[in-house]
Order: sequence, then C-alpha cells, then structure tokens
Amino acid sequence: MLEVTGLTKYYGDLCAVDDVSFHIDEGDFVTLLGPSGCGKTTLLHMIAGLREPTDGRVNLRGEDVTDRAPEDRNIGMAFQSTALFPHMTVRENIAYGLRMHGYDAEERDTQVQEFLELVDLPNHGDHHPNELSGGQQQRVSLARALAYEPDILLLDEPLTGLDRVLREEMREWLMTLQRELGVTSLYVTHDQEDALSMSDKVIVLDGGEKQQAAHPEELYEEPANEFVATFVGKSTAFEGTVTSVDGQSIVETDATRVVVGDRDRADGEDVSLFVRPEDIDIEPVQATADGGTAAASTSGSTAATAAATVDNAFPGTVEKIANLGNRSEVTVILESGETALANTARFPNIAVGDEVIVTFNSESVVVV
Repeated sequence: MLEVTGLTKYYGDLCAVDDVSFHIDEGDFVTLLGPSGCGKTTLLHMIAGLREPTDGRVNLRGEDVTDRAPEDRNIGMAFQSTALFPHMTVRENIAYGLRMHGYDAEERDTQVQEFLELVDLPNHGDHHPNELSGGQQQRVSLARALAYEPDILLLDEPLTGLDRVLREEMREWLMTLQRELGVTSLYVTHDQEDALSMSDKVIVLDGGEKQQAAHPEELYEEPANEFVATFVGKSTAFEGTVTSVDGQSIVETDATRVVVGDRDRADGEDVSLFVRPEDIDIEPVQATADGGTAAASTSGSTAATAAATVDNAFPGTVEKIANLGNRSEVTVILESGETALANTARFPNIAVGDEVIVTFNSESVVVV
C-alpha cells in the first residue's frame, strides 16, 4: 500500500534521515517511534510531500509519488497543533479539505455531516475552534483529514499536550475510529504506550536510522539492539562476557554472573542483558531462629519463588519505592553495584533501606 525505499534527508552536512525503508499494508496502523530529534517528523513530511528528500522514493498504491505536490498525493494529515482555521466554523474547517479535493457543495454538506457524527460532534458544526476543548479540536482535525477519504492518514503526535485522562480517552477513540473506517494510518510519537497499545507494527528510529520494525510484542520481548531495549520499556541492565559453565550460558559481569540459559551465543562474546520489571521478584530478607537469614515473598504472586529455586538471585538494598496505584515500582541497589527495577503488587510490605533478594529466571533475560 505504502512503500518507502531508501528515504534520506540532508540539511547541509547534517543527515536527518538516513536510508530508511519500510512498507505498510492496507488498513494497518503503523507507528514511527523515537526520541525527539530522531528524524520521525522529517520522514513523515517527506512521505506527505512537505519536504523534498535528498534521496529515496515514496510509492503509494503502486504509484511513485515522490515528485508529486502534497495536494496530488491523496494523503490526510493531522498535527499536534490541530492547525484549524480559527475564523472558520467546525463545519467550514471540515469542508475546506473537501473543497480543495473537488467535492461539489451538495457532496460537501453530506460528507461534513457524516463526519461530524462519526467524531461525536453532530451539534458542533457552527462552533468555532476556540469554543471547543482540546480533545474536540483534535477530533475536528481528524474529521477534516479523513472526510475526503485519503489513501493514508498521517498523524504527527496528535495526542501530545493532552492531559493523561484525555490522552487515554483519545487513544481509545482513535483506535475505534481507525477500525471502523479501515483507513491505513502512519502515526508519529515519542510515547511508548501510544506505540505499543495502538499499533499493528512499530518502526523505531534513532539518529535518523531505522533500528527495528516489528509487531509491538516482538519489539518488547525481542529488541533488535541495545537502543530498542532501553527506549521501549524499562529494564534492569547488565553487561558482560558469555562463557559456558556446566552446559549453561553464563554472562560474567564486572561484579557477578547471570545465567541466561541455552542461548546461541559464542564464548567470549560481549553482550548486554535486559530484564523487564514484571519478570523480577523481590523477597525481603528475614532473620531465622539460628541467626541466619531467609527470603519471604512480598507480593503473594504465584511468580514469587524462593531464591534457591531460580536461576538468578542477588542480594541488595531497597533504594526507592514508587507507588503507582495499580502497582509499585521498587528500585534495588544490588551488592554487585547494579540497579534493579521490579514491579510488585501495590503498596508492598517492604520499606526503603530493607535488605532483599532479587530473583529472576534465565528465560526472562533478553540478550542483545
């Protein structure tokens, strides 16, 4: 449906986008994800025809549109700023794009009313943008972009600037709208939750280069490199060298060793390890009758396991507890010096300064 081949953009000696290629299938919702300045908006603008590429091609429905003007590409766009005309009513804003695409007056009236109802604003046609909330303005912006039935909808961080509750509502609403219309969509964001929750495929960019293109689950569970592993989701990180011990792969770090199981890694290979916080358990250390210590589960989770029965167990001290309502994030400084992050049940029965055991199994370790 959309085929991007080798798109490159230089500003003088600065390479903003470097040889990026990908494709989007009909009806898919695909996200360009990356930090500020990674080139995602520049890439989107080249696809839209708003910026001329230094090299590369854009094909839409099998036709090369690289050299076509934006208005000749049948592409819809919605921006963070909404870009609504303040002197026009909602109805006139939506009709503007229809008029530019050659719809006659009767067709415009019919299409405008249909899309006002589709975006849940059937009685707001005579309002001006400044009379609407931020979420309502974004819905009008989307209606304007969709009303002339574009081949693809490009969304440049349209939810940025909205408060958390409204952002989540708009995210759900946008997903429902996209499914109902079946419109192919390319969404730009730096927000991981947007990307992972909404997308059929996520394309991660950094430094103008494509790092990985994958389904959200694959992106999270099998990151292609260290940047993707650290940018997409939180992790506990280790670095070290692979060695084999008793038939198992072990990664020797500066201060400890981590069991990574049966992995296709050569002895002597330097690797980075990542463990997601939901895959880590924390057990407080309790004194025993004979003066020793034992580990006891804090969360009551079935995943919590005695330290002796897991592949990896490390003592440490609780540094910070962030209670987030539905869960808590606990930061532990390990005796080896590394920092571990674990999700626990909300308001766990531990405190800052407590001695704990951090445990996780080898299958949970991501090796890159």
